[in-house]
Amino acid sequence: MSHRNLFLARLSAAQLSALDGDLRPTRLVTGEVLHEAGEKVQSVYFPNNGVVSVVTVMKDGRAVESATLGFESVVGVVSALTGAASHARVFVQIAGGALKMDAARLRAFVDNDPKVLRSLLLHVQNDIAQAEQTSACNALHLSKHRLARWLLLTDDRVDGAVVNLTQDYLAVMLGVQRTTVSTLASELKAEGLIDYQRGRIEIVDRARLEMLSCECYEVGRMRHADI
Repeated sequence: MSHRNLFLARLSAAQLSALDGDLRPTRLVTGEVLHEAGEKVQSVYFPNNGVVSVVTVMKDGRAVESATLGFESVVGVVSALTGAASHARVFVQIAGGALKMDAARLRAFVDNDPKVLRSLLLHVQNDIAQAEQTSACNALHLSKHRLARWLLLTDDRVDGAVVNLTQDYLAVMLGVQRTTVSTLASELKAEGLIDYQRGRIEIVDRARLEMLSCECYEVGRMRHADI
């Protein structure tokens, strides 16, 4: 069986066979909370498509997004392996499909095959590097270039040509005002790079959008290839 999730795709046939029966197909529904901050992680998720958000919740209830995860990641892996509570709220931002596995079974799988631990750590390292790249990107690159990057990244993670991305979500991702997102999206539409209507975005000219994007998109894509 082939898998789009990068971790599963790079397991050997024997390793995948050992997981037979432990991986359960599941639908990730927009808004669904997969892990809550302060609670033990009972299950891990191997996304095939869709986008998962990791948010840090403050004492006053405000939440700030610190990372996004997709087919390149294993959601909840660190807390699942350590048995520690999740440090953040993790929920589905864009619906998609995934495979779900009990955290206890993943720990047993790793105990029986230490090579798997190295592979998981490489994916964790990639997630950390992506978060670090995003911090640098937000500080140094223009909003229009960063928007191009996020549109490309989201397009990679989902199935289908049309993506539902609200202005509020893009504003959080880019760290700008909602009105700025509206202006930038209108510019990209006028330039023939995207079609944009009521939160539905379709990339019309991907090659030119990649040229507009800052370096961070290509850096991230190359990093996935090197895992």
